[in-house]
Amino acid sequence: MKENITELWFSWFYKNWEKNAPGNLIDKGLSPSQIAERFVNENHKEFLEIANEFDEDNYQALNEFMKLSESELHILKYFLKLIKLKNS
Repeated sequence: MKENITELWFSWFYKNWEKNAPGNLIDKGLSPSQIAERFVNENHKEFLEIANEFDEDNYQALNEFMKLSESELHILKYFLKLIKLKNS
């Protein structure tokens, strides 16, 4: 496994994601999928370069992180439902 390559990914991603200003794009009416598509299109070359550095172990580590992120999303959706019910 190439050490710290997942750290490279997260460092690169969050730095570039912040520059993308996703909150401003939501305020302008873009959907989450439009924001993601725009980000991917603007950073396609960098995605390819970083992907070439990953091996199977790093792939599996990111896959596990994605599963955790999906779990967090489900929890957030549940919590938002509770808030909406409280305010209805």
